[in-house]
Amino acid sequence: GDVQPRFVFQVPLAGRTDEELLAGFNQLWRRNIKKATKAGVEVSLGSYDDLPAFHEVYVETAARDRFTPRGLAYFQRMWRAMSQEDPDRLRLYLARHEGRVLAATTAVRVGDHVWYSYGASSNEGREVRPSNAVQWAMMRDARDAGAAVYDLRGISDTLDPDDHLFGLIQFKLGTGGFAQEYLGEW
Repeated sequence: GDVQPRFVFQVPLAGRTDEELLAGFNQLWRRNIKKATKAGVEVSLGSYDDLPAFHEVYVETAARDRFTPRGLAYFQRMWRAMSQEDPDRLRLYLARHEGRVLAATTAVRVGDHVWYSYGASSNEGREVRPSNAVQWAMMRDARDAGAAVYDLRGISDTLDPDDHLFGLIQFKLGTGGFAQEYLGEW
């Protein structure tokens, strides 16, 4: 299969207020952001020292979604390399509820483009919507840092509900962005 996705999902950020971004989200996304806020989900920036907490949830996600996870050392090398190049190139976000990390993500910034790079969510606490909370924080931070585009990365080329990636595309569609097709690679 393809190593790099042919289709990605992007949310335009330039010149948009929080209210304008929220207005672009579907009703479920807006409700889930409110639910996370009301439940007390707190999203914070992490550091190199928080990578093990990210990795723990990432491994849990890999088991649930049946993919082979990268080792912690991979993320530690990535952090060191990208931070050396630019201290804000890579950001780690942690969504906590009652002190427990329920979702964690990484974002990569180059110029005015921010990519949602890796994401993880615990099997516990899904009802407080930490994944929506963390994405909402990442989009606002990206915009506030001058990004014009927030890229949720790969999506499949089908809206077939029987496709194994349908839940992923459904999640991304809720942000009110658009599908962008790339040429692919040889």
